[in-house]
Amino acid sequence: MSDNFSKHPIVFYNAENLFDTLDDPELQGNEDFTPEGDKGWDDERYREKLNRLAEALLLANDSTPLAFGMAEIENRQVVEDLIRTDQLRSAPYKIVHFDSEDRRGIDCVFVYDSRFLKAELETKLIVHIEDEPHFRTRDILYIKTLLSGHEIHFFVNHWPSRREGTRESENRRYAAAELLRAEIDEILHFNKDANIIVMGDFNDTPEDSSIREILRAKGQHEQKSGDLINLLIEEHKKGLGTVVHERQWDVFDQLIISQGLLQGQSGLEVEQNNAFIVQNPKLLYTFENGNQKPNSSYDGNYYRGGYSDHLPVFLSLKEK
Repeated sequence: MSDNFSKHPIVFYNAENLFDTLDDPELQGNEDFTPEGDKGWDDERYREKLNRLAEALLLANDSTPLAFGMAEIENRQVVEDLIRTDQLRSAPYKIVHFDSEDRRGIDCVFVYDSRFLKAELETKLIVHIEDEPHFRTRDILYIKTLLSGHEIHFFVNHWPSRREGTRESENRRYAAAELLRAEIDEILHFNKDANIIVMGDFNDTPEDSSIREILRAKGQHEQKSGDLINLLIEEHKKGLGTVVHERQWDVFDQLIISQGLLQGQSGLEVEQNNAFIVQNPKLLYTFENGNQKPNSSYDGNYYRGGYSDHLPVFLSLKEK
C-alpha cells in the first residue's frame, strides 16, 4: 500500500444544517433551506457550504480523512456532493447512511476511505424514549470495519438536543447512552480488547451523567475495567470547547475509545494517546471584544457564510 493510513485522521464534525435546496414537505423547517425560504438558501450558498466543510475536514491534519462522521446532514445526496468537491475527490470515499425519523430530517453519516478501510457491517441503532413513545431522534450508526487486518468498531452519534432545557431533556440523552453502552458491552463480552471508536455531538459534556456514568467514558487515569476513555476530557477541564452554548464554550463533540485501542492490545493505537479540537483561526469568528465562537454559516436567518457552529475534532491511528 503506497500511502500510510496513519497520515490520515479520523474526524467528527457537526456540519450545521447541511441541506440541499429542495423543499421536502414531510420535514419540519425544511422550507427555510430553499431559495424562497427565510434563509435564502440557494445553489451558490449550498456550493460554498460544501467547499467550506471540505476545507475544514482537511484542516484536521492537512490531509484527507481516513474516515469522518458527520451530524446534521439532510440526506445521502448532500454527502455525495461533499465528497465530490475538489478538496475531497482524490480519495475513493464510500458512504454509510440511513434515513432517520428525526423530526427535522437530519441524520448522521459515516464516510470512509476505501483504500484503507473495509466495512464488514453497517447498521443503525434506533433510540427509543420509554416515557415518550412518539419522540423521534437521530439513529446511532454502527459500522464494523477492517483496517490493515485489524477490526475497528465505529459508532456515530448525535444525541437529542437541550432545546427544551438541559434537565427537561436529559432523559432522552440517557436513553441514547444506555442503548450505546449495551451495544459496546456486547462487543467487549466477546473481545475485551476490541478496538472501538465512539464519535459524535452528544449535546452533553464529558462530565455529564449520560457520558460519565451511563456510557462510562472517563479520563485516561481514572477508568476501571470495562470503562471507555474520553480523549477530550482534559480540553473540557481547561475550559476549551467545540461549540458555544449559552454564551460559554462546551465540549459537546467528543471522541471516545476503548481501553484496548488506547493500549494497542489489538494491533492499533491512538497517536499521542490523544484527540484534538481543530482550532484553526479560519473556523472562528472573533467579536470586537475579543470573544470568539465557531464561524457559522448562519446567525439566525442572517447569512454569515462561515463553516459550522461547531468545531471538528480528530484523532490519528497507527499500528502498534
